[in-house]
Amino acid sequence: MSLKTLFILLSSFVFLTFYSCNQKDKKSTKQDANLNTDTIEIVKINYPKDSTQDQIAALLGGDYADAFKKVFTDNMSFWNEYKTSIDTPWSRITAERFTKMEKWCSDEITPKISDTTLLFYPFSGPDFINAYYLFPNANEYILVAMEKLGTIPNLYEMKEDDLKNYLDAVNFGLRDIYKRSYFITGNMDQDLRKNKVDGVLPLLYVFLHRTRHEIYEFGYYRLENDATTFTKIEKPSNDLKVTECIKFKICKKGDNKLKNLTYFYADISDDGFIKNPIFLQYLKSLRPYNVFIKSASYLSHYDTFSNIRNLVIEKSKAVLQDDTGVPFRYFKNNFNFYLYGIYEKPIDDFKSTYLFQKDLDEEYKKGIAKPLDFSLGYHWRSGKQNWVLYVRNDEKTNTTK
Repeated sequence: MSLKTLFILLSSFVFLTFYSCNQKDKKSTKQDANLNTDTIEIVKINYPKDSTQDQIAALLGGDYADAFKKVFTDNMSFWNEYKTSIDTPWSRITAERFTKMEKWCSDEITPKISDTTLLFYPFSGPDFINAYYLFPNANEYILVAMEKLGTIPNLYEMKEDDLKNYLDAVNFGLRDIYKRSYFITGNMDQDLRKNKVDGVLPLLYVFLHRTRHEIYEFGYYRLENDATTFTKIEKPSNDLKVTECIKFKICKKGDNKLKNLTYFYADISDDGFIKNPIFLQYLKSLRPYNVFIKSASYLSHYDTFSNIRNLVIEKSKAVLQDDTGVPFRYFKNNFNFYLYGIYEKPIDDFKSTYLFQKDLDEEYKKGIAKPLDFSLGYHWRSGKQNWVLYVRNDEKTNTTK
């Protein structure tokens, strides 16, 4: 082959690669339900970027307000107060939780699982932050919860007092994640609505910025009746009979791979799937995934959540959860398990004796659980948390129980 011919072939390949990476269907996108690989790689250099998304995230995350200076008229005094109100608790929880979680993940979780796999996080609320620190290498994140998607007002055109009230409302909506490490649905719904924040979207922006992610794409989407195609929509309807979501395309600063983050507003009880069977069909079509469950009100213990429980057992490669997730007895046949922390009866908010797992308690009493040096979950007052990592028998595992 001549050098001229080789140059032509290489040029054609580069053009086609660049062209395919930049062809975005603005009306719809398809979920690749038949993907067999754990890795989805989209090189960010070939992907267009809208910097306004990062500006919004930086403002809400208490970092950079330069793009919004025309809104401020009092030497940015309220902005400095807001920044401090974000920075102070964030520094505390970084020291108390996130730094320790990173080390625990590196030592205990990543070596035992396929850590680049899609992460499925049911009952999540907008909790991208904990999902990220425990599964930082996941190539895609899917969160599902009953908190509404929400919108972002035109922050560039707001009056100063309105912007101040909005930022204060966003920060107030984070109070439970600061204090307890999880969202309380009733608190968050009340906090956000009372302060004219209509959903979880601004909190997702905060978490993305605080984990040093850049936003390459954002949009609202509706899942169509084929359970595969997503159509872009202008704004959410907040109708649980249809499946709507927020989709982000993100990239960690210093990396060159784009990842997808999707948050679904959906009812994943059995009744919810009866009203919206398309979403159940979509979840069944996903490639095998890792699962993260915490502070989930013990919902998957009940027969009224049998579908989501079955999905976790049937499709998961690994599951990291506290005792509020799928009961221990469902994992016995097909999973290896690794115990951490201390197992105690559920907190007083969940007094049913049915929720105390005697078989899990017996395993903990064998003295094989490794200690935890951070608190993440309902037992935040005592710090006596329990975590179990389940790894499917045929999955990667480098250590024994």
